[in-house]
Amino acid sequence: MARSGTEGRGVLEGAFALMEVLARGDEIGLTRLAADAALPKATAHRLLGQLVALGAVQSSAGRYRLGPRTFRLGQAWHPARALRAASARPLRELASVSGRSGVSLSVPEAGHTLVVGSTRSEVDDVFPLRSGVVLPPGSAAELILTASAPEAEPPEGWSRAAWAREATRAREQGLAFQYGQCVSALSCVAAPVYGASGQVVAAVAATSLESKRIASLGEAVGRAAAMISANLARPARSADRGAGESAAGVPGAGSAHPVRAGSQ
Repeated sequence: MARSGTEGRGVLEGAFALMEVLARGDEIGLTRLAADAALPKATAHRLLGQLVALGAVQSSAGRYRLGPRTFRLGQAWHPARALRAASARPLRELASVSGRSGVSLSVPEAGHTLVVGSTRSEVDDVFPLRSGVVLPPGSAAELILTASAPEAEPPEGWSRAAWAREATRAREQGLAFQYGQCVSALSCVAAPVYGASGQVVAAVAATSLESKRIASLGEAVGRAAAMISANLARPARSADRGAGESAAGVPGAGSAHPVRAGSQ
């Protein structure tokens, strides 16, 4: 007999599909939650009951949200620890000059673009830009990460040719701009962060509800990315000096990777 619901796709996969939807930040009712997770309503209800009993999900008045047990488990995972330490001050400084714009740091993770650092802003009312959130396909941050790996597949909604053109532009400018392509109300600009080896390891971005502000934020975003890159390169520079080698020319620091504002 053919299996349906999570019996066909796996109970754990179904449970994680529900939690992925809940991770977007809002309390959600059963009908929408089941639809967004692509599960039969009865299956979603059964799995949610088990997740609530385990403390992984909370339920109130027929609506669901992630529970304290999921929060505790999430706090135990610390992605890109060195990167987050290197970015703490530059992100704060970028936030101070970005006004009401959201500031974020993202890394590639299992085919997605994952936020690992951010500041609170009015952008959160439109999209929950916080650590642990997966950015929508085609974000400026994803474009920056793709620009360093041109063989990557284009995200949903983009043709290979169009995405390749945008990646080339981002690579040439050192910045990527997006105006409402991912979330209609939001625009963003992103710049690459380089590791000690010279590879792009992350993207810094500023996101705003005001598209006209994005071009003017490009320089500040590029400066923050260069500062983080320099912080990551510092241990390698010290080792190079000890061996009598020059530390000049580290990508992403100083004039090694000039950043100029692009156009819409």
